[in-house]
Amino acid sequence: MSLLAPSFRSRIMLVVLTVAVVPMALIGLWLTRSASRSGQELLRSRLDDALDGTVTRIGRNWLLLRSDLLFLGDDRDVQRALIAESARPREAPADLRRRFRDLDASVAAATIRDSDGRELWRLTRAGDEGDAGRDAGPTLRVALPIHQRFPARELGTLEVDLELVALLGNAGTSASVAGLVLGAVDAARDAPLLPLPFDPALLDRTTFSWGGDAWLTARRRMRDPPLILSAAAPLSAFAGPFEAASRRGTWLLSAVALAGLIAAWLLTRRLTRSLERLVTAAEAVSQGDLEARVESAGTDEVGRVAHAFNTMTASLRRTLAELADRERLAAVGEFAASLAHEVRNPLTAIRIDLQRVEERLPADSPLRAPQARALKEISRLDATVSETLDVARAGRWRTALVDLATPIRAAADAAAPAFAKREAILDLSGLVQAQVRGDPAALEQLFLNLLLNAAAALGPGGRAWIELAQQPDQTIVAVRDNGTGIPAEMIDRIFQPLYTTRPDGTGLGLTVARRIVDQHGGQIEIESRE
Repeated sequence: MSLLAPSFRSRIMLVVLTVAVVPMALIGLWLTRSASRSGQELLRSRLDDALDGTVTRIGRNWLLLRSDLLFLGDDRDVQRALIAESARPREAPADLRRRFRDLDASVAAATIRDSDGRELWRLTRAGDEGDAGRDAGPTLRVALPIHQRFPARELGTLEVDLELVALLGNAGTSASVAGLVLGAVDAARDAPLLPLPFDPALLDRTTFSWGGDAWLTARRRMRDPPLILSAAAPLSAFAGPFEAASRRGTWLLSAVALAGLIAAWLLTRRLTRSLERLVTAAEAVSQGDLEARVESAGTDEVGRVAHAFNTMTASLRRTLAELADRERLAAVGEFAASLAHEVRNPLTAIRIDLQRVEERLPADSPLRAPQARALKEISRLDATVSETLDVARAGRWRTALVDLATPIRAAADAAAPAFAKREAILDLSGLVQAQVRGDPAALEQLFLNLLLNAAAALGPGGRAWIELAQQPDQTIVAVRDNGTGIPAEMIDRIFQPLYTTRPDGTGLGLTVARRIVDQHGGQIEIESRE
């Protein structure tokens, strides 16, 4: 595997980061930024509400005060003095001064001017009883026209200097906004009217920094009276709760993202461990270890792949075993051809010569025993050659309609000496008529091999029997015995060519039997236990 190529687990983690963690990080960033925006929007809304309430209160209070001021302009002495320009008294009449003192105390001064703007009288509270030394502070100057009722015309102007407290009432100390600072400017004279803890010029901006905090401002302009109102408040008191909620949300998202990463890491570790086992088993198979298996009890896709892999390797083992059997059979065929040519003819001649010697030997000759053993060994060699020739000739039979009981009885007659030698019994009571299509000689050889194999497993008093049953779609022949049985670890190998557990066996009998069954389109199975 290339060092530069990312592993499958790394790719899965990259997918998790892309589709889960990155969106959560973006959400956390959005929450952080939206917290500040939400605090600003809330504060601006509160500032607008505070200013709107202040404007409404000032307007209401101004209407009440304006009515009293207009009555001052309608005073009879004021009207006569403005009409009779040549006979104006130098001092304001006592009655006018009294009416001025009756006005609200927030009216610091009043100046009466004629139509040309010349000052006629100036009324102030300074010097009046009870007002000596009173400092009115910054005042708002408002000009009100003085009209003659009949004929209607403008006679002059009443200029009034007002203390803003009368108009503000309690609006300037409203607690609706934490840390609110209210500013007011005389629009006509551009003069600040309220004390501020910072430079009044800062109120001309929408945002500013002061005291280590960010401040927001809002402005309103009034025409009557001519006022510019400003409200400012620190942002921290409003953005703080949003930022705290944002931090909690960010921490929560971080915890969820971390938990997701840990869960993904554990799950991918489990998944990749299964895949690693698959890779290890596949590499073992590629190196020739066909016994490699993948242990997986899951039913997910990986478990199904593991099951398919095990099935594939089992099938591959069977296929390779069949190929090996075919190679062995091919080798046996070549061996049989050469054996028949090189061995069988000399064996026939030797057997004839030994039979002639047997005819001339006296009955009590000590040579009869070795001569009989020689004939027996020649018969065994001839049987081996015959079996190998049967393997070589497999597949070259002529088929016809055969009563299956006939080749079975013929095979039983041929195997009778083997059962007699073992003092065993062969039971043919289970035979019935069953028509099949096949080669009679090959079928006889098939059942002979099976019966000889059964006889070899029996001892004195042993029993073997054949059961024949014909069904609509198949014919079943069962050859059974109560002999020693076959060990479980050997059952899978008994059909392999040249494999035998008997010292005198050739290992070809059951191989020939299976070849005959395969050529007839059948199946052969074995069930045994020791």
